[in-house]
Amino acid sequence: MIINGGSRSNSTFFAKHLMNGEHNERVTVCEMRNLAAENIADAFREMRAVAMGTLCQNYFYHANLNPREDEELTAEQWDIAVNTLEKNLGLNGHARFVVEHRKQGRTHRHVIWSRIDVVTMTAAVMADDYEKHQATARELEKLFKLAQLQSVSGRTRASGPRPSRRPKTWESFRGQASGIDPFAMKQEITRLYRASKNGSEFAGKLSEHGYQLVRGKRTDFCIRDAAGHLHSLARRIDGVTASALRSFMKGVAIVSPPARPSADS
Repeated sequence: MIINGGSRSNSTFFAKHLMNGEHNERVTVCEMRNLAAENIADAFREMRAVAMGTLCQNYFYHANLNPREDEELTAEQWDIAVNTLEKNLGLNGHARFVVEHRKQGRTHRHVIWSRIDVVTMTAAVMADDYEKHQATARELEKLFKLAQLQSVSGRTRASGPRPSRRPKTWESFRGQASGIDPFAMKQEITRLYRASKNGSEFAGKLSEHGYQLVRGKRTDFCIRDAAGHLHSLARRIDGVTASALRSFMKGVAIVSPPARPSADS
């Protein structure tokens, strides 16, 4: 099971994404808890109104719980999964709603919590949430007898080589909009890298496959994809560190800086 998410404020985007019937065969609102709202748009408005009494800007927390394609949870297991994640994130009792998406026979669920404790009117601190996602996933895999995946950090990290990092949530959303799958992109660029003898040859292969090599604001090497989006090159090569990439690309000229900023540069 893969769990990811984070603190957010862009409710307009999420309301549209969560109720998107074009990319999903079925969209189901499974739960509204501690909310007067009866639909997603009103639920976000209600959460935002509560947060206006605080200094919290990223007033809701979004999480995505995604079992493997060959794994199907029962309704009871889904409830346990959401409640377990809620407890581990320290969001017990906070207002929330749950949306289920089903696409090509595969089911996953999104959970939106208000970060605001209405008793104290303070926002929950979402520290170490990435590690908590992984720990919760390992806990649920064991409980439900699912395939055991590896954590990339934290106390549940497996021994041996570090597993490849998965695309961030916003990267996956961006890929859905552009039609450029970050998973497939990483596989292609990794293949090009491993088939290249040096940085110059690799740069040529990137160009041949429609990627423009540019210099990032915070990283030495970025690429711009066909949709104009920027990516850290090191994050798109499996098993390669930024320092190893710098050594490999030594002497390669970067002819143009990025035309616009990106959170991945």
